[in-house]
Amino acid sequence: MSFARILIEMAGRQGRSLPPETHPEPLATLDYLDELALKREALAAFWRAADLPGRPDPVLPAPQPRRYRTTTKRRVVPGPRGVTLAFPGAPAARQRLAPSALDLPEHVALYEFLIEELSRPAARPLAAVLSWAIVRGAAGRLALVLNVRRLDAPIVRSAKRLSEALQEAACAQAGFLYLDPSDSGYYLEARRPTGTVAFKRLFGPDWLPVEAQGMRLRFPVTVFSQVNGAMLETMITTALSLLGPLAGRTLLDLYCGYGLFSLTAGREAAHVTGVDTDGPAIEAARANAVHCGAANRTRFVAGRIDADFLAARLRRPAAPEVVLLDPPRQGTYPGVVAAVAARQPAHVVHICCGTEEIPREVAAWSAAGRAVQRVVPLDLFAGTANLETMLLLSRAERAAPS
Repeated sequence: MSFARILIEMAGRQGRSLPPETHPEPLATLDYLDELALKREALAAFWRAADLPGRPDPVLPAPQPRRYRTTTKRRVVPGPRGVTLAFPGAPAARQRLAPSALDLPEHVALYEFLIEELSRPAARPLAAVLSWAIVRGAAGRLALVLNVRRLDAPIVRSAKRLSEALQEAACAQAGFLYLDPSDSGYYLEARRPTGTVAFKRLFGPDWLPVEAQGMRLRFPVTVFSQVNGAMLETMITTALSLLGPLAGRTLLDLYCGYGLFSLTAGREAAHVTGVDTDGPAIEAARANAVHCGAANRTRFVAGRIDADFLAARLRRPAAPEVVLLDPPRQGTYPGVVAAVAARQPAHVVHICCGTEEIPREVAAWSAAGRAVQRVVPLDLFAGTANLETMLLLSRAERAAPS
């Protein structure tokens, strides 16, 4: 049984009426202390049901459990009375804007402005081909990405009129068109659609800032970043505590993105190698390393993170190595865990974004001779039926011969 299903059923037995697990914010109506207690109980039940080793630590709470999301998304639904912005996967509601308890207020204000502008006759060419409206960033630095099924001159002219209105109202600092003819469920942390893809800047810078551990980093608008900026400090300090002292050691940061962990948690390491499949993310990581004065001890490599890549492209380090993995929600490709274990790292911290992937990943580590030493769940997705979980893996002890 899934963690989400266990959580929803447990809430029902406790007399708590919640939306179905398909709702994007099923726990957002709860008092946060009640939500936290429910998640702790549900994770323990999930651990027992999946027969997983060890026992999870108490869930680390979110310092800002509501109004925190720095990346949000709405499905654009044109209608006779104008545009409606709906939650992904949810039926169109009576309200023109699907309400949220988790989105930043400035995101909500931008969506409300967008509804009015897209409902004007001059915006019809654009509204007719829109799939998604995506907002990224926080107050004073918002970027709007409009996902379109088609791109031609009338659509671009309509989009430019919208961008002028956005700039005049100062409710967004950058705007972009993203072409996806397949009308996929594209999202910034998911696999992007293949085929003809175009990204057109309408106005503003094509990067966003993030601050963590006293560092100011940048990442491109299309590159993944954590949705809960208030939890970044907790994530980094937790990862550091699990990795152990890094002085004199090499850090291998897999799925490194724009270098968040490499350049913060990895500051004390003798050398850092970061790897990501996303070329723009790697370019941003290299630029961030230069900006932070860490270019002489960091190396960022772009490539598909699979067993062949790890064996052929990443040489063994001279110093003892520790490994951090932060794969997307789908988890690692088959063979990745075994390839990492074959490097004989001193410590491994595997971050699981999808709770349902934990049993598969733990089984792979067990087969590779690594055992779960500690489990630290973080409430990175407060208000939702999910957790971020850090696993510390150690070499499995072999039984003494009889």
